[in-house]
Amino acid sequence: MPKRPYLPLFAVVALASLIAALSLSACKTASPPASSDGGSKPATSALVSSDGASQSKSLDRIKLGVKLVTEGLDQPLFVTNAGDGSGRLFVVEQTGRVRVIRDGKLLPDPFLDLTGNVSTGGERGLLGLAFAPDFKTSGDLYVDYTDVNGDTVVERYTAEDPASDTPFFNEPDPVFAQKQPFSNHNGGGIMFAPDGTLWVGMGDGGSAGDPGDRAQNPKVMLGKMLSFDVANGAQPKPVVVMTGLRNPWRFSFDTANNDVWIADVGQDVWEEIDYTTFAEAQGRNWGWNLWEGNHTYPERSTQARDGYSFPIVEYSHAKGESITGGYVYRGAAYPALQGVYVYGDFVNGWLAMARRSSDGAAESRDLLLKGKLVPSSFGVSEDDELYVCDYNGALFQVTAR
Repeated sequence: MPKRPYLPLFAVVALASLIAALSLSACKTASPPASSDGGSKPATSALVSSDGASQSKSLDRIKLGVKLVTEGLDQPLFVTNAGDGSGRLFVVEQTGRVRVIRDGKLLPDPFLDLTGNVSTGGERGLLGLAFAPDFKTSGDLYVDYTDVNGDTVVERYTAEDPASDTPFFNEPDPVFAQKQPFSNHNGGGIMFAPDGTLWVGMGDGGSAGDPGDRAQNPKVMLGKMLSFDVANGAQPKPVVVMTGLRNPWRFSFDTANNDVWIADVGQDVWEEIDYTTFAEAQGRNWGWNLWEGNHTYPERSTQARDGYSFPIVEYSHAKGESITGGYVYRGAAYPALQGVYVYGDFVNGWLAMARRSSDGAAESRDLLLKGKLVPSSFGVSEDDELYVCDYNGALFQVTAR
């Protein structure tokens, strides 16, 4: 989970006092864009979205907001939809349950309950959920969690009645398991890619500074973005798509063009957002633990840039300490947000925006909604509207004007 919990699994932070002592320190989630201490910011003219559409409204003129959907959640870490036409939202609780929101109301009984299977606290717990593209007929869904030993497990569950809000599930099919050397940096984001494979974001194994140099080791699955062809049965072989990641707590695909956005939680100084087209994703190395953002790690070291990819946006810990990755907005309710990537910072509690410009750079604005919530994760509904989880126990819809 985010860093001080990647989102480090977040220590409980009081809504009233935004920067409560979350212990995300060891394993932040991703953090927001541009830094407040002199990071360069591209010109705001000739801005275009990643799909080339002209953007008439500068980001500094867009006002983000949130409106409450529901309260009563237990440490929510993710929200998504099943793509089955039901309009339901499904919220992942760190403690091991998946909850259903139907017609704006939180249902009392869990959709899936794994509380006996998961270890929780800090950055551990039930961390990710992805519905198969054919869930409506197959009933298949995938979860990512840390088991009672603290190790990563990815499993497939099949709902006997996919339309039910409290379905019966058969015994799970194993997809992937990974021993975790430390308790933090467990990643946990899982999502179906445009080619139908299941992507799994893996942190570097934890501690600080990647002491085992795992993110740069091609033979180790930690510190990587993995892909699984789950259509071919249980326990498919993992394919390493990208390397050099520290803790990619949340990543997403732009539904307009399949572009990939990854928020990688930083170590000592820099949080970053990595961007690539889907076609160019394979083989990218984002540099950790030789680079933290655009800066050598540690900063006093020297390192050639050749062979590495670098973030489209970064910000320093003067602005935030644990980035929470979001989505490029493709809904219809808030036209001003079209083509804008919305993300947040778990520790400092703000939301922010970024957008690719014609020269491939990004424009961003942050310190929005400071003090309003503790953003642990974002997600979208079937109609592409954007939502944000408040780790204190609420779900909000993101608005704009």
